[in-house]
Amino acid sequence: MSLAHAPNPSPAPAVFAVTFDPFPAGLVPFHDLTAAQIALLVLVYGVTATIRGAFGFGAVAPAIIFSSMILEPHHAVMLALATGVWAQAQIVPFGLRNGDWKLARPLLLAGFAAIATGVFVFKKLEPGWLTICLGVAMLLIALADRYRLLDRLATRVDLKRFSVALGLSTVSGLVAGIAGGGGMYLYSVYLRVACPTPTLMRGTSILIGSIFLFWRFLVAIVFGLVSWRLMVESVLLLPVSMIGAWFGIRFFHRADARRFYGAFQLVLMLGAAVLLWKGFVRIA
Repeated sequence: MSLAHAPNPSPAPAVFAVTFDPFPAGLVPFHDLTAAQIALLVLVYGVTATIRGAFGFGAVAPAIIFSSMILEPHHAVMLALATGVWAQAQIVPFGLRNGDWKLARPLLLAGFAAIATGVFVFKKLEPGWLTICLGVAMLLIALADRYRLLDRLATRVDLKRFSVALGLSTVSGLVAGIAGGGGMYLYSVYLRVACPTPTLMRGTSILIGSIFLFWRFLVAIVFGLVSWRLMVESVLLLPVSMIGAWFGIRFFHRADARRFYGAFQLVLMLGAAVLLWKGFVRIA
């Protein structure tokens, strides 16, 4: 007697996994980062926002430096730009009320062209070379700030001359367009001389900085550097940036600013040096 083939066993009932993903596939933020890397990125933006809250400036450069150690350099610069657009919108009214349009106008004319050129160069640079450019730019800015090199230059050059202001604006625009930050440092020396009151200086600085920031963002959109995913990422980082800024204002405004800022400058220079090393390793 032959044995009949046993019937195939019934397939096990399918188990349906229910998942929830609030983002479409093309909009998933930080899709190529691990949870630890995302946590580090959030920490970077929280700490740099605290610096902005404590001193009123200085958040962009360290955000770019230290996020470039987590993200690709182009991504790091564009994320800092997109996040900065949201944060800057909060202080634009102060610049419109207290800024000097007559003083800002000649700087804007040169800055627009320089920023567009800088963003174009930024787009064309290979990641390794961009990392080196970021390291060089941030290191030079940190050194110039620490040793007050532009203040010394101001004692020998008439900063009120149109040609000098035009040159500063051109260099600042190129630096901002390529490196993503540090450009306003060059303007600050000029504005200290040109503005008779601290309120006028701060208002004009915010006015110029806001216009250039939004212009750079617009140019980046035209060059195809801004994606919806980038905007989602910037919105997600906005709360920690706002909390960090509040924390800096609330708890550090009475601290020894000079000692704290000196330590911040050293950390900035160390980070820029690490970026340089990373860039040279990448192109080797």
